[in-house]
Amino acid sequence: MSKYKVYSSYKDSGVEWLGEVPESWEVENLKYAIDMIQTGTTPSTKESAYYNGNVNWFNPTDLNSQILTSSTKQVTHKAIQEGACRMFPSDSILIVGIGATAGKTSYLESVDSSFNQQITGFYSKTNYNKYLFYLMKSFSDTLLATANFTTLVILNNDFFKAFTIVVPPIQEQKTIANYLDIATAKIDTLIEKQTRLIALLKEKRQAVISTAVTRGLDSSVPMKDSGVEWLGEIPVGWEVKKLKYLGDAIIGLTYSPANIVDENNGTLVLRSSNLQDGGLYYGDNVYVNSNIPDKLITRDGDIVICSRNGSRKLIGKNAMIDKNSAGVSFGAFTSVFRSNKNPFIFYVLNSSLFKYQSGRFMTTTINQLTTGTLNEFQIALPPKQEQLDIVQYLKTKTSKIDTLITKATKAIDLLGERRTALISAVVTGKVDVRGEIT
Repeated sequence: MSKYKVYSSYKDSGVEWLGEVPESWEVENLKYAIDMIQTGTTPSTKESAYYNGNVNWFNPTDLNSQILTSSTKQVTHKAIQEGACRMFPSDSILIVGIGATAGKTSYLESVDSSFNQQITGFYSKTNYNKYLFYLMKSFSDTLLATANFTTLVILNNDFFKAFTIVVPPIQEQKTIANYLDIATAKIDTLIEKQTRLIALLKEKRQAVISTAVTRGLDSSVPMKDSGVEWLGEIPVGWEVKKLKYLGDAIIGLTYSPANIVDENNGTLVLRSSNLQDGGLYYGDNVYVNSNIPDKLITRDGDIVICSRNGSRKLIGKNAMIDKNSAGVSFGAFTSVFRSNKNPFIFYVLNSSLFKYQSGRFMTTTINQLTTGTLNEFQIALPPKQEQLDIVQYLKTKTSKIDTLITKATKAIDLLGERRTALISAVVTGKVDVRGEIT
């Protein structure tokens, strides 16, 4: 923030976490800065005439977007007229007031809308609502830190009304909001570019893997018909094999909540949440004190696969066990494939070939990858030495791509931090953006 100037004079806000604010700004409770505050409602599901209309009805998931223009569900004007839903004007600020995403803030743009009871709406006739949006968004962490709750976060209307905010003169509010619209849009553009880059790198990664595990490394090698229509031609010397002839697919451990213990008294059970980006993530662990059969203890070289999940797109994600991660178990919503050819098979399971076969077996009613289905998967298997060569090649190539993905991911994180810090500094008067050209 060093390039920005500061205000000529400041005063103590009287609020410890807010600190000093510009001399001309007011410090007041939110209730004095707004004209409307209201929690939403959910119409009765028994009244079909209230649903499938053309009036936006937002829920907390919709607030993943900073600017709201349309919702995933709509209600009818009848629902509004009969008081089953409450309409709020455009330019309002919507904040999730209860639950795991409490504090999440969005701006209602262009169209009057309604929302459910987990969301609170704010609207001001005297202050500039877009400024209030940026202000409340920057205060989301403070909202949670100052709220009184035990287990479930609840930010009720009385809490919001008593919450202390800082309010510049109206023209300055507009200047700040306009500046942040431009400045954050530039940051968002950079984030979008990095996000697209990651998507392209992941596509390239999968293409490199898919080509290597179906065509090999030497494009001059003669090809032959695989006998499998969707697989096409494979190099001469390769064989098409079902996984059941190459190893064992093993369904994971079933345990009850009563078996769950702390880290020092049980065995780690790998679950879907432990499988992240082709590796193992230990941030969400479960330990059990069950009697675990030997075959359900992971071994060096095992591939752990997510076989059941509420999200269809996560089925099939996998990770390879190494010496450091061997000796634990895996849950019933995962499977292990155990084979002496796993270094090569691991890359097959991370190729478009595996994704295609997975899609053939999953339907709207069947959302799992059974061991029986896994056993029937067909792969193109090269001779042993060629397997080793392909594995070494792919380790090198994917490592380089993964490094680029990591750099892009870090860039996104840094840009997000910069965006948050900029908004906070501007809306609290720590820097003066009047006259700034962006």
